[in-house]
Parts: sequence; structure tokens; C-alpha cells
Amino acid sequence: MANKLKEVLDSGEFAVTVEMIPGRGAREDAQIHEHEAMEQIYATGRVHAISITDNPGGNPAILADQIARDFAKSNICSLVHFTCKDRSRNQMQAQLYALDREGLDNVLMMSGDYQISGFMGRARPVFDLDPVQALMLASEMNKGLIVEGPRGSSQEKPSSFFPGAVVNPFKYTEGEAIPQYLKLERKILAGAQFIITQLGYDARKMEELIMYTRERGYNVPLIANVFLLTRGAAKLMQKGAIAGCYISDELMEKLEEEFLAEDKGKAARIERAAVITAIAKGLGYAGVHIGGFGLDAAMVTKILDRAEELAGEWRQLVPLLSFGDDKGYFIYEAKRDAEGNPTGLNASTKAPGKEAPKKRKIYKRYRLSRFFHHMVLTKDKAFYGILAGSMDRRDKKKGLNRHHALEHTGKAFLYGCIDCGDCGLEACVYTCPMSQCPKCQRNGPCGGSNPGGWCEVYPNERYCIHYMAYYRLRKYNELQKMSSYTTPPNNWDYFETSGWSNYTHERDNAANRIPLSIGLDAPKAQSLSSDSESA
Repeated sequence: MANKLKEVLDSGEFAVTVEMIPGRGAREDAQIHEHEAMEQIYATGRVHAISITDNPGGNPAILADQIARDFAKSNICSLVHFTCKDRSRNQMQAQLYALDREGLDNVLMMSGDYQISGFMGRARPVFDLDPVQALMLASEMNKGLIVEGPRGSSQEKPSSFFPGAVVNPFKYTEGEAIPQYLKLERKILAGAQFIITQLGYDARKMEELIMYTRERGYNVPLIANVFLLTRGAAKLMQKGAIAGCYISDELMEKLEEEFLAEDKGKAARIERAAVITAIAKGLGYAGVHIGGFGLDAAMVTKILDRAEELAGEWRQLVPLLSFGDDKGYFIYEAKRDAEGNPTGLNASTKAPGKEAPKKRKIYKRYRLSRFFHHMVLTKDKAFYGILAGSMDRRDKKKGLNRHHALEHTGKAFLYGCIDCGDCGLEACVYTCPMSQCPKCQRNGPCGGSNPGGWCEVYPNERYCIHYMAYYRLRKYNELQKMSSYTTPPNNWDYFETSGWSNYTHERDNAANRIPLSIGLDAPKAQSLSSDSESA
């Protein structure tokens, strides 16, 4: 079956995907109805792929792969959401083999929603790979994965995946926004062939993403998220119950007003979706990703028809999509009209950075950690030689799996160390990604942080570790450390072994990081995969 989504994006035609949420169970009436609705939507000829979610909200649901197989029987192109939250890297690879065999090439790589339920209690989060690393896996499979075996290495037959990724531009603090864009660059360089945004209702942030990627020289297609927002869904998003969605008080008031209409706001939702679509096309987005509860063919057709009617006046529509945080952080200055009023879009000039937060919790223990790393773990310092010699003698005497209680106790007390042995403290600026990030993200934040830099899983209790990392490095004018490499996944060969020994013997991630150069002040970086044409 031809890959309609890839063909459309490659041709430059405006792409449309529609999201399906399969839900729990295998043969439920609601699933049958949803499946039939998606078939009818695709039959309009206006939609290029049905996008199938993977255990959304952290709840178990029928596997997206199976729905995609069912669609393939009817020649319906699908986009399989492929999340990192429930699978080890081996299971992810096995699942990719199965998708490749079925010719289901479109995969959307993302972290995924944190688990909130499971049989007889909450399921254990996995997060063995992050999306950057998962994209690298798919890219290597496209080249023909090289596998080491007892008789040497062998190369598998190349796959034909068309992998995409997700970004959340709707972040309104500097410490959330910049790490999002740095991770986006890592995803593109790792092989992402298209990018879908998370949910927001702010044309200025939509344009910011376009401007950033163009300034960095990336040609990767960007697809705007268009969600038919109900009052109920907005309340959940505003509370943080649905992660990664920014809903302003002004938008919430608008939805409350629309709910008083006889149709409970349905017409207003369709009109807003059409406005977003028209603005996205005007800004230069490659397509839209339409989602929402109760979607049917008539609604999707109405949205697309109305968007075509509005296309010529998209700039005048921008004020209808200005539900961001005007006092928040933007990379670019606000564009103003002749009278000096903001237009809702961006000027080409950079905005000054916001003042760094002075909350002690962000910088706690970092000065001590930085001093210790400088004196003991920096290779040209005298204490490093002492540490390296001690680690070498201990390993030779007692082996790699020797006891290392003093090291582990100290790191557990200071950082909550789980003794993974492949220490990510330095990579994440001395916040442990294994114990302090519920999703174990080493290459940048997920998209779900709550406003103000709070972790999506522990709002108002823990800051996102990458939010803290940004301000820690900024305080010492060392932000280049955040944009100079990609970290490989944790190597579980070293679980419960000495992280210091693995570091001094160059076995750990610090010795295997992939150098790159990303960020607006950096020269254009090289691709992490040789076959990527996105950069």
C-alpha cells in the first residue's frame, strides 16, 4: 500500500491527519463506532492518514498497531503513535520489526503520558529509551541495523520507516521553551521526518516554532495540532490532568461563554478549528493534525471547507488565536502595527532573556556538585588521577561488581541515586534523571511540564530537571553544555556497579556521547544518522 502521508508531505501538498483514540477493551461498541467514523472520515478523500494513539493518558488500551493493521485491510493509511513509556528497547525493536513486516511505516515517536493505572495498581513506568534514542533506532533500522553476534557482526535488511516526532512550543518560561527547542533539534538530527506540535491556542508561539526551525536551516515539515476543545476537556487540561496542554484563563472564559449556546459550543469549536487551520497554512505549516471527541466526516469536512474560505484573511484572524501568556517568554520580540499595537505575531528581532528565577530549590546543591566535579572528575585535575588510580586498583582486586557503598550512599543522600552505574548526573547538570525525572529523560524535557517549570507528574513538588539544568548553566554562563551532545541510553550492564569507576574507565555515557552543535547561536549541526535529509 502506498504511503499517502509521506507522498503528500514530500510533494508539499497540505497534509491532514485525524486522531483516533482506540480505548480500552477489544470489541467494545464505542470502539466499533469510532472505527466506522474514521473509515468515513478517510473516505472523504480530504484526510491523508488516521493517527492512532498509544495508551493515551497512561491507561491501557488496544494496541495502535492492531488498529493500523485493520485499517490497512481497507487501504487506509495510518500513523501509529509509538511511545517509550511501556516498553524496553528490545520490545520496542521487536514491535518495529512487526510494523515493518506489515508495511506500517508511519510512526510518531514520543515519550508518552505517564502511567496512571494498571491491573491491581499503577503499572511500572519503563522509559528505557527517550524519543531521541528511539528515533536513532528507527534510523539505524532504515539503514540496515548492524547486530553483533557470536560470529561477528551482521547487517539486517533495511526497513522503510517514516518516523515523526512531537514538540511543545507552548511554553512560557525561558527554562521550559529553550530546552524544548534543543530537544526538537536532537529529534530532527536523529531522523525525525516530520514534527507535530502539542496543543496550544497561540498563533505567536506557532509562528515562533516556524521561525526557529527556519533560522536553524531545517526543512522538516511541521504539522499543527488542531483540537476541538470542549469546556470539560479544557478544565482537565488546565488542572494538569491532561499533560502538555496550555489553556489560559481567557480561553477558559471564552469556552464557558460558548457552552451556554444551544449546541453547547459545537459550532464555535468547529469555527476555531478552521481558524487554526487557516492560520497554520498561512504561517507555512505543512499540515494539520485534527483531534477531538465525537469527530465525524461532516465535522472534518466543515473544518477544512471553512479553512479554505478563511485562507486569504488568515492574518486578520490571528487575534482570534491569541490565548497565550503575553507576559511570558518568547524568543522573538512582538510584532507591532503602525500604531504600536501588538499584532499577535513575531518580529524578526530577538527578545531579551527573562530574569532567572531566584528560587533556592532550583540551585540547591549545585555549587557543591560543580566544585566536586571540577576538582575530582575533571581529567586534567590532580584529584582525578587519584580517583582513577583508586578505581582501577579496586576493580582489579574485586572486580566490576564489587561493593561501592561509600560512593552510592553519598549519591543516594544527595541525589536519590538508584545505583544505575551509568551515571547521568553530569549530563543533567547534577539532578539524577533516573530518580528525579519520572520519565528518565536524559536528552531534554518531555512536553508535559506544568506552567512555571513544574514536573507533570509532581506539580508544585518537583521542578522539571531540564528546567533546573537550564538556569543552573545559565547562572555560570555555561549553556553550551546543554547543546553540545546527545546522550546515549542507559547501559544496564552497569547496574549496581560503581559509576565513578565506569566514568574513569570510559565505559559510561560520558565516553559515548554524540557531539553536536544546536541552538540559535550555534552553527548548523550534522545529522546523528547518515541517511537523514531533514537537516
